[in-house]
Amino acid sequence: MSPDRALPRPEGAATMGPPAHATLLVADVERFSTRDGADQMRTREALYDEFRAAFTEPLWSSCAHEDRGDGLLVVVPGQVPKSMVLGEVLPRLDAALGRRRRGDPLLRLRVAVHAGDVHLDEHGIGGHAVIRAFRLCDSDPLRKAVAAARGDLAVLVSETIHEDVVRGGYPGIAPQAFHAVDVHVKETAVRAWLHVPGDEDAARRVAAEASPGPDTATAADREAPREGGLSFSAGGDLRVGPGNNFAGRDVRVDERPRPRRWWRP
Repeated sequence: MSPDRALPRPEGAATMGPPAHATLLVADVERFSTRDGADQMRTREALYDEFRAAFTEPLWSSCAHEDRGDGLLVVVPGQVPKSMVLGEVLPRLDAALGRRRRGDPLLRLRVAVHAGDVHLDEHGIGGHAVIRAFRLCDSDPLRKAVAAARGDLAVLVSETIHEDVVRGGYPGIAPQAFHAVDVHVKETAVRAWLHVPGDEDAARRVAAEASPGPDTATAADREAPREGGLSFSAGGDLRVGPGNNFAGRDVRVDERPRPRRWWRP
């Protein structure tokens, strides 16, 4: 399967094709900007090598990729089970990073995982799901988690991924190792789930700091869909459906007064 088949590229400069559902991974190298130019280039090469190995070549070749300088975006076709990404790809990546601990260059990564509809045009990859994935990767809880981790990887998954995959009890995925955090980045305010492979204490500590009350949340909170692709305010917030898929999903209205602001994606 080629990337073009997984996410069809429309013909014509001004034409956008229909969106395709995909799993999104955003990876960022910790403290990348502190490295000199030569070290940054070696780090980028090492990052791609480890991702190719963790995905394995057939799966990597089926994905679309977009370079982000100090990291990358990987778009996994919707035909690939999300449980494979969490239960196989990320554990292989974590093990590979552990083997690099005395290598050069050192890679310490934060990774965000989300799923939703993705657009591909001649400019690259876009859509609300992509924005959500990048904001999860840029969040304070994930930054704090990778800084506190004994290992070299911290993962933050969206409510969509948690609901569809983590809670499913698939092989290689331990639901109790994911801890709820409240994420606030720009206009995005959502619930996400933090996982630090091999260092659950670090994840628990960061989650306790990032979310009020108990470590994870009440059972009612866990059941309530908090992930939304649309949010706007006029005295209250309306959040519609997980994973940027509005039709047929629950609507949550927050009545707390808030400053009036224009909606932005």
